[in-house]
Amino acid sequence: MYNRFNFFKNTFAVFTKTNQPNDFVKANYVSKHGSSYFFTNHGVYRYSNHWGRVGNCRWRLENIDHKQQTNYWGFCSWQHFYNNEEGLPLYFIEKVGENNYSYNHKKNGEQQNVVYRSAADTAKILKKIHEIQENDSWAKHLNYDDYDEVQEYFIDQLVSTNKTFIKIKQEYIAQK
Repeated sequence: MYNRFNFFKNTFAVFTKTNQPNDFVKANYVSKHGSSYFFTNHGVYRYSNHWGRVGNCRWRLENIDHKQQTNYWGFCSWQHFYNNEEGLPLYFIEKVGENNYSYNHKKNGEQQNVVYRSAADTAKILKKIHEIQENDSWAKHLNYDDYDEVQEYFIDQLVSTNKTFIKIKQEYIAQK
């Protein structure tokens, strides 16, 4: 079980965006990067402008792009912190919005048709998904009628299989 003395040691957590609690005046801890922490018996409130990779932890703020520079309040209960061992296949990619994908821990939430990967491999796939969403240069040598359909196919393959992008592309070309 995680608590105020160990939650910051190699953990994964998804914080829920929340408002500032009324009864907090002074933080229990302020990090060297300016994040403020307020501890309760049930969990921790965090006020920060950086989410995602936090030291040796991976902490997401639900429905927020972790690269933002805006301060947000988040809360996570102690029971929703999980072990973060970088080299182990503990992570999967999930769709968290209409065109937004993020990583999650295999012990957190429900998942179907997912592939578990290490943190580094998961980050690479998320980067490739972002590239596919941002421009169409990756598809310039493909034959297709509907770009949105081929984009969705490639993203789905990246999320639900262990195939490399090159392998997916080769199989797609072979089918056409």
